[in-house]
Amino acid sequence: MLHGREVDAPALCREIERRCPGVMAWFGAHTLRWWALMWWGSWRLVEASTPKELVTAIESARSRRPAGW
Repeated sequence: MLHGREVDAPALCREIERRCPGVMAWFGAHTLRWWALMWWGSWRLVEASTPKELVTAIESARSRRPAGW
């Protein structure tokens, strides 16, 4: 349960990973935050309060030049 609503976190993570290839996504049961690990010149850990915000954060991270370029 998240904010009083039932959510299928594994299904949402699979959808995020489908939309953002090369990303590993999960919901932190203790932090109550959405997380993604991605490679973009170096490993980046991205977090957000909602799955939609996580996709936006991933896209924003990918729009910046990778480390070392």
